[in-house]
Amino acid sequence: MSVVYSAASNPLDPILSGINSAGSGPVSSSMLPDGSVFKTNFWDGAQTAYDAFYPSGILPAFYPPGANILDLGLPMPNVEQLYLGDGNLSADQQSMPGRHGPYTDNLTELFEAFVMDQPFFTNPAFKFGYVKEGVNWYEAPGIPMTAYDDYGRENPWPLLRVQAIDAAGTVLASNDTVVPISGEANCGICHNAPVDGGNGEATKNLVGEPSTVLDDPQLDAVPLDVSLEYAADLNLIRLHDQKHGTDLQNSTPVVCQTCHYTPALDLAQLGPLGPENDGPLVLNGVTISDSMANGRDQVKHKSMSNVMHSHHGSVTDDNGDKLFPDMPPAIKNDLGIVENFQQRRDVLEATCYQCHPGRRTDCLRGAMSNGGMLCQDCHGNMEQVGNDFTRGVSPATPGKFELGGDFYTNADQPRVPWANEPGCGSCHTGDAMDNLASSANTMVNNVDADANVDGIRLFQAYLTSDAKATPIVPTNKRFAENVIEANNPAVSGPADPRIGNPMLYRISTGHEGIFCEACHGATHGIWPNKNPDANDNVAAVQLQGHTGTVSECSTCHTGDLGNTLEGPHGMHPVGDTSFSNGGHEDLAEKKPDACRACHGVNGEGTVLARAATDRTLSNEGKSITLARGEPVTCTHCHENEL
Repeated sequence: MSVVYSAASNPLDPILSGINSAGSGPVSSSMLPDGSVFKTNFWDGAQTAYDAFYPSGILPAFYPPGANILDLGLPMPNVEQLYLGDGNLSADQQSMPGRHGPYTDNLTELFEAFVMDQPFFTNPAFKFGYVKEGVNWYEAPGIPMTAYDDYGRENPWPLLRVQAIDAAGTVLASNDTVVPISGEANCGICHNAPVDGGNGEATKNLVGEPSTVLDDPQLDAVPLDVSLEYAADLNLIRLHDQKHGTDLQNSTPVVCQTCHYTPALDLAQLGPLGPENDGPLVLNGVTISDSMANGRDQVKHKSMSNVMHSHHGSVTDDNGDKLFPDMPPAIKNDLGIVENFQQRRDVLEATCYQCHPGRRTDCLRGAMSNGGMLCQDCHGNMEQVGNDFTRGVSPATPGKFELGGDFYTNADQPRVPWANEPGCGSCHTGDAMDNLASSANTMVNNVDADANVDGIRLFQAYLTSDAKATPIVPTNKRFAENVIEANNPAVSGPADPRIGNPMLYRISTGHEGIFCEACHGATHGIWPNKNPDANDNVAAVQLQGHTGTVSECSTCHTGDLGNTLEGPHGMHPVGDTSFSNGGHEDLAEKKPDACRACHGVNGEGTVLARAATDRTLSNEGKSITLARGEPVTCTHCHENEL
């Protein structure tokens, strides 16, 4: 069997309405005056800009000088082979659908990788790393996508059709899923010249006049937004040159992460590299490359997350007020409405959405957003996010990294970006019988978005008393991510402090080894999207006939599953089954607490027992109709026997 992908579309795609994903204005267009469509200039500079992120000589082997590399992705190292296999280094490279015939060809492309065990920063220096064993997934790492479609419409949520096929080419399964992509950044709000619409807060510090769109040599040959970003970037590196004595303005193309480490671009999971620890790459006695660092200078500089979040989080205006304000706590009424939502949304757009996509994109778009939660409710404020393992690093103290494995238990251990992140278990701390909602300094979700009483789940992923916004790690793991066990290949011994640490949501698995994302959606787009027509909802609708978490057993199973609690999170079969039609009575009598865990201590129904869609159930000769979102109680069908 093999797995392939091709481009797909949604006839109800909301961008066809002309309004952008955030509902904040018209869809941005990259249509040029001559009628052509600008999609990206990534490949114009990719060979030079990204060369440093590979050992010397590696990227040219995949992007040969003079070759046509358009729509060809960056090579992604096979870290399973490197760290868990024969110790050699190879890479997979994916193509954009239609690469060989743009606008006309939509031939399928192969998922180039199959991963059995996934290493996650298992370098011995990384005391936080682990191996996620038994993932057994097909992977298409680094598929190149652009945020503009063939008609020049900005669409950050394009669809790909993923299909499993047998050796004869027969399609065994098919599903359309979102591949998020956005180039939106709003640095220009401060870094564009006032004549270009900037507010002057950053450009006022420049020596000389700020750069404008008129300084873009490609002005009018690219969309105006691209020229505005070019001018903002030029002003930004001029400020950097002024402050730090660099010469970035004459060293283009500039990729900040060449000096400011980020795990996101550490594709081989080698850690920060620079002249201080450079050397040849030797694998199994063979010299693969003369230089691992290859121009990177990350050992003496703070990480990208640190310099961006810590600096901007502390910047003030002429009145001493923060330019990037702190997020006020949510005020949620008994109907589930966040009464200060607009105030909080304004703060979001003045902080996270200045750099992360964004005001047009709305990358936080799923279930948490539906409930009124915003980025800071999970991650903390900007200075808390920026307080990472490189906080003590400087040219005078190169390599002063703090990489302990006890981030979740030691108040002095700073975070590692992309590794120490809030998880599902940080708010979903247990069930109706055992949770942390009554613990001190937790922010409890009082009601859900449909005004159902909650009191089980949290509205903030960290304690209100925690200065570093450490994600809560629950003792009840019913809804939590996988944890690092004592027998994990990365663990050094029984005293290793990383034992018990949560793994990331995106590589955690549950029921029968299925990935959490397969039923719940992507990290910042947990199903459902509030717009029923959104591309995010297409996968779930195709799989089970309605939006939201994939909860219908018939998605994967056939026939009646009987009386069992072996479903995801200890669930019983859902829908009009023999379990609902009297089959559960014996179980309720013998194991009443198993029912109470979701249906409530007194069987009154809780937010954990809401109907996933409108349902009609049969019980004791009568039909019971449930509306989507309605908590299921014992008394819907019979007397309360709990």
